[in-house]
Amino acid sequence: SMTSSMRIAFLAYQRCLLVSTGRILALVACGLLARSIAAAQPVELLREYCGSCHCDGAAEGEIDLDALLAAKDAGHPAAGSAEQAAWIAVWRNLLAETMPPADEPRPGSPERLALVGFVLRDVLAVDPESPDPGRVVLRRLNRSEYGNTIRDLTGFHENVSEDLPPDDTGYGFDTIGEVLSVSPLLLEKHLDIASRVAEWVVAEASMGRATDRDRGAVGQLLRASPPPANAAARAAHRRDMIRAIADRAFRRPVDAPTLDRLVALAVGIEKSDGGSYESGIGGALTAMLASPRFLFRIEESEPAAPASGKGVLIDEYSLASRLSYFLWSTMPDEELFRLAREGRLRAEQESQIVRMVADPRSDAFVANFVGQWLQTRDVEAKPVDIEGIFRGRGRGREWRMAKLFSWEVREAMRLETELLFGHVLRDGLPATDLLVAQRTFLNEPLARLYGIEGIAGSEMRLVDLPSESGRGGLLSHGSILLVTSNPNRTSPVKRGLFILDNLLGTPPPPPPPTVPPLEQAAGGESHDASMRELMERHRSDPACAACHARMDPLGLALERYDAVGRLRSEEEAAGIDTPGRLMTGESFADVRELATLIAGPRRRDFHRCLTEKMLTYAIGRGVDYSDAPAVDIILESLEADDSLLGVVRGVAASVPFQMRPAVNPATFPEAAP
Repeated sequence: SMTSSMRIAFLAYQRCLLVSTGRILALVACGLLARSIAAAQPVELLREYCGSCHCDGAAEGEIDLDALLAAKDAGHPAAGSAEQAAWIAVWRNLLAETMPPADEPRPGSPERLALVGFVLRDVLAVDPESPDPGRVVLRRLNRSEYGNTIRDLTGFHENVSEDLPPDDTGYGFDTIGEVLSVSPLLLEKHLDIASRVAEWVVAEASMGRATDRDRGAVGQLLRASPPPANAAARAAHRRDMIRAIADRAFRRPVDAPTLDRLVALAVGIEKSDGGSYESGIGGALTAMLASPRFLFRIEESEPAAPASGKGVLIDEYSLASRLSYFLWSTMPDEELFRLAREGRLRAEQESQIVRMVADPRSDAFVANFVGQWLQTRDVEAKPVDIEGIFRGRGRGREWRMAKLFSWEVREAMRLETELLFGHVLRDGLPATDLLVAQRTFLNEPLARLYGIEGIAGSEMRLVDLPSESGRGGLLSHGSILLVTSNPNRTSPVKRGLFILDNLLGTPPPPPPPTVPPLEQAAGGESHDASMRELMERHRSDPACAACHARMDPLGLALERYDAVGRLRSEEEAAGIDTPGRLMTGESFADVRELATLIAGPRRRDFHRCLTEKMLTYAIGRGVDYSDAPAVDIILESLEADDSLLGVVRGVAASVPFQMRPAVNPATFPEAAP
């Protein structure tokens, strides 16, 4: 296990990083800079810059700072209270610089950082010197992880995940522990799959098939080590075999009582009528595959690890599983197991991440993370009304577009976004290249839809984009343009919301339930109106104006692309007005300038959003204000290494990823096999 000196060094390393977070921000958060300011100054700053809208009887957005400050004097807001939710909203708006509005007097950087630190530490009671790994929820393997683990453990290559009901999602991802529940139907499916897989493994081993590394660890063990004839040697061999399989299935060394029960089960089956050694092993394997220890990711703390603040280090077997399910969506391989056994995985984590990202199994991370973060999973099933989109645009136009917008194009759209993400990740390129790269992955069908010539064949390949192509970065990807449209027209609201939620990390609140559709809000006068005019009518209601002021300019910047992601012709684009302004005050003329703004002046917002999304995916829970110190450490590290791989490294080195709560660990009763 990890030596005491290594544990202390790791915690010291985390604290050193914390002190350097954003330089001034860390000082504020730790209270050091606050000592040089009068204790009342943050309150005075809040009143000075926010008072006209939120003090002295004003409470825009239901934020009454007078009431909040009065309640603060009585103690920290209770968890889940309206006061806490209001303070979190204040903190997020200050952090994103969306409040005060750009046309109002605004605090300078030191003042804003002082306010952020005041709300985070003095009001919300977040102590960066006492790391909080957050609440740990026992996580069931989701469909993708379960299918991949069955494949890598046993070599059973049927896609068993298709036999399981769909997983629920939370915070945009299907890796969230609290929504991965277990129903009677799911238990029945798992038992059926366990029996079917074990029967296949036994049949393969009985036929003495040649060892194939792609057939899984269990099959290799059975074929490489046939049982001896001697009874005593056979019993020892059986126990060793079951131990080796259980260690892999449970992703950590099996405990003696559980091993005894599994061996007894195998012996009983072997002694039954017609039983064989292999069928006994198969019975034990069935029990393993239906066990909570296989279906759930059960984690333990590092033995004798000193607690740091509210958390304690997870042990290296737990770390191996966290890394493998984060980057591969499957169980650890032999190298990760070996390093965990030797207590060297944490020390060699950096090199292991590089190895894992380069491995083809990381394609699962790309597909699963990108598919949910950027919604590319939805591309191939998105309803599209081609006739409605192109009705009235010339005889035969609908037929030609239907032929151009084929199912092959939909698949290519999804692959374009996934392959670009994988390329930026594996080549160590800046994360902002996702937004502004003038290269992308195309094949002939997709290039034809985009109007780009010189691409032949169905194979996706990396190409340099012509300057006049109107393409470059995620905001011009057909996948994103398609999933953010309605079936028969574009939707600036959906596109603007997508940018705010997935690229800037500043989503507006949900709309009121009484808000009518766009055409109804336009008062029945939508036939000849431009999209911008329709949007202006739609947000004439004061209840809608504040949120639409954030979303609409961003979505309208993408109006040069139609509902299937095709760049409109000059004739079709006549009257489309794309200039706009971010809530933080920066202006842009079109989608390219918008992407450049997000990748440039608002780069930290994009990095924060990407970090929070990836951290949510990796740790299986939502990220909240208590994770701010961990997120800020990652953001500071990106100042030196702004690569997409740097984000992955930062997430894997963070307190929420490396630690678990020091109290109330999630465990199963020892009786569970």
